[in-house]
Amino acid sequence: MTRISLIVLGVLALTAFSATQDTVSGFVTWLCTSEVAQDPQMKQALKIEIGNATHGDVERLLGKPWRTSNVADCEAEQYGEVWEYQVDEANGTFFRVHVAFNDKGKVSLVAKIPQRGKPVVVGYLVDKAHQH
Repeated sequence: MTRISLIVLGVLALTAFSATQDTVSGFVTWLCTSEVAQDPQMKQALKIEIGNATHGDVERLLGKPWRTSNVADCEAEQYGEVWEYQVDEANGTFFRVHVAFNDKGKVSLVAKIPQRGKPVVVGYLVDKAHQH
């Protein structure tokens, strides 16, 4: 039974990757949706179209960012701005919604970064010309 489960999982993973072609955001979102979609701000963030959404689209969905930066960790012309939104949780902690834009002004990454714990990538754009 375990072998069949692994085969089914492999087929689902290949189907998800082939359906998304140049991006894997659909697959990543599918994996993470149940974990991150519990907050209204994250429900809005899940509506961001990775690779197509602009600054204006993100602002319409999430409002003005709490903080912006431009931290090119590789090549300055490859990466654009990063917008962050701080969201207070009922238990007294907070998390950040991290939205990165590429050099063309399109969203290239959306992530949930909790105060404690591991970040969860909601979706990202794969740039075939620039992979490490």
